[in-house]
Amino acid sequence: MKFVAIQANKKFITRLRLGYHDEAPSLATGYNWINEFKHGRTNSTDNLREGRPSTATTKENIDMLCDFMIKTDKRLTYQHIRTSLGIGMSQVHKILHEHLAVRKLFTRWIPHNLTEAQILRRIIWCAK
Repeated sequence: MKFVAIQANKKFITRLRLGYHDEAPSLATGYNWINEFKHGRTNSTDNLREGRPSTATTKENIDMLCDFMIKTDKRLTYQHIRTSLGIGMSQVHKILHEHLAVRKLFTRWIPHNLTEAQILRRIIWCAK
């Protein structure tokens, strides 16, 4: 992309539109890239950004939530989990639903993964 950025701005934007069609970046993004290459940048990958890393969805938090809270007391609320672990509500949701694959039914956390026997029983029951 560096060699293209050296060309005239309009040709660069036109080539982006021809190459990427509907997925082409906006004009502002194209002009930002041109500006970056003019100032000596050599590639288009993102630079590392500073900031606070995500520390809520760690292996320790996932294991603690799985072993201690869900297996011992299945009637936990999001609020109780949040205050116990000291993490945000969205991270609690992410751990429960993406990492542990559980959902809450009848005020209890139920594993979402079914065994083959459970699936077969559901199919037979639904066929009746």
